[in-house]
This record gives sequence, C-alpha cells and structure tokens, in this order.
Amino acid sequence: MRNVLVDQAILACCKPRFMKVARIVYDAAVALKLPRGRNVDFIAERIKALVKAKKLQSKGNLDRWGFSEICLPESASSLHEEEKGK
Repeated sequence: MRNVLVDQAILACCKPRFMKVARIVYDAAVALKLPRGRNVDFIAERIKALVKAKKLQSKGNLDRWGFSEICLPESASSLHEEEKGK
C-alpha cells in the first residue's frame, strides 16, 4: 500500500484535539478497508513519519499506542477543515 494513501487516511482520522494512537491506527485501518487480523504496524510507522515531518503533534512514546496521543497541529487543522468544506 502506498504511503500517500496511508498518510491521507491517518490525517483524515485525526482531529485538532489529542486522541490515542491506538484509536487512529484502528480508524485508519477501517478507512483503508484492511481485513481484520492484518498487521497494521505500517500505519504506526507512517504516524511516526508524519510526526517527524511536523504534520502531526504527539505526546508520549509512539511505540506504545494505548499510552500515546496525536493530533493535527493548529495550522494543519484549519487547512483540514477548509478542505472538508470544499
């Protein structure tokens, strides 16, 4: 699966408020229509890449999905809302 598609799914699932990484991984897997039981570690790796690229903000250790959170940065969330309105 292409990184661009995974990144788009992740960003579409994120909000301007912090949410658990586990929730975003699940929501992105559903959005990508992945079969149940499929390894979704690649989604978490893309989340780390988006944090490194400053497209997402994070709190906690991203390797511990249930104990870390991510959100859209303020500037990105306003752009995301504008795109949704189109």
